[in-house]
Amino acid sequence: MRKTLIASFLFFLLFGYGLYLGQTNISVLPDRLEPANHPGFFDYSGITNVHSIRGQGSGQINDIISAGQEAGLDYLFITDLNQFPSDSVSEGYHRQLLVMSAPEYSYLDSKLFLYDLQRRNRVDSIGQVQVLLADLLSQSGPDAEQDLIILASPLKPGFAWSGSYPSGLDGMEIINLKSIWQKGWQNSKISFLWSALVYPFNSHLALLRLYDEPQEEMALWDQLGAQQKMIGIAGADATAKTGQMGNWSIKFPSYETSFRLVSNHLLLKSELTGEAENDRRKIIRALSDGQFYISLDMLGNPKGFAAWVQDGDKTVPLGGHVKFHPGMKLTAHLPAEPRTPYEIAFFKDGEHVESRNALQGAYDIKSPGVYRVVVRIFTGLTLPDGNRWISWIYTNPIYVRR
Repeated sequence: MRKTLIASFLFFLLFGYGLYLGQTNISVLPDRLEPANHPGFFDYSGITNVHSIRGQGSGQINDIISAGQEAGLDYLFITDLNQFPSDSVSEGYHRQLLVMSAPEYSYLDSKLFLYDLQRRNRVDSIGQVQVLLADLLSQSGPDAEQDLIILASPLKPGFAWSGSYPSGLDGMEIINLKSIWQKGWQNSKISFLWSALVYPFNSHLALLRLYDEPQEEMALWDQLGAQQKMIGIAGADATAKTGQMGNWSIKFPSYETSFRLVSNHLLLKSELTGEAENDRRKIIRALSDGQFYISLDMLGNPKGFAAWVQDGDKTVPLGGHVKFHPGMKLTAHLPAEPRTPYEIAFFKDGEHVESRNALQGAYDIKSPGVYRVVVRIFTGLTLPDGNRWISWIYTNPIYVRR
């Protein structure tokens, strides 16, 4: 009888705490009916690194499209690994969502995403892929700008790039959600299991508490960016599948949950037109130019954020190149006043040089370098985690040259 009472008490205690967690709002922004673009920019959010049942995922293409629509995405790239043919029959607009293909290929010990701007690279086997990627990675200059090649999970054990990085490599995943969750499991299985218990009550809180700053990836990104233009991108690595026993797997986290966590926000000077092929090329060009920022959207919809370099009357967007002049400023604007303490942190060549606590902050550029912005917030994650600083927004760099 006593054991039954104790068990019942613990059950109701945990259930009550679960209900409390379900009411916990982790958004750092006040509720906004319709977030507006920052003047001069159009913000489009999207997801890369998504796997269907054709590859490593658990969902049909239509399931993934529905999840993207529910998450309010503007674009989505299906990236099934080593699939031939690579093009999806579902490419095109599905209501507001533009679905595209950017296949992931095994190359040496690593994995690469190929964004084929002109649709000129047709491959039918892994052998053809190896030859094509070797050729593209060796290129530099205008010829290399036709395609975008991104290194997946650059420091993941067993998949890390070995040797020097080729001139034709355009970018790397600085955030890969699956790698972060796996690292969370390796670092603390108890904490991971606690997140699994929290997940049914508050999926965003459960996964946010496992989020760890990708410091090693950021350091590598800054190192490579000092040598050549290097795009930093966030990959959902969404499969809606955890573990595998025969034909059975746990569909955790769901595609929709993954899509609501982290996304890449394009900052375009002109709107998408609704014509699928033209918009596909426009999106790939913007990604290739680095004209976007990464956001942990689970912390709040960042639409309205913008960052740029002001050079007299000239506005230099993210990913841009500009010659140094005295009086230049790196400027960042937040969409609204966060509820919690926050800072706009300015970085030069990977080093934190200054911070501002204001809706719009500016840093005086005193010398050439590679400049980027990180917006950090101080948030509470409830017991047993307490409060900590978390990076909400990461911009791609602007290159100020001599």
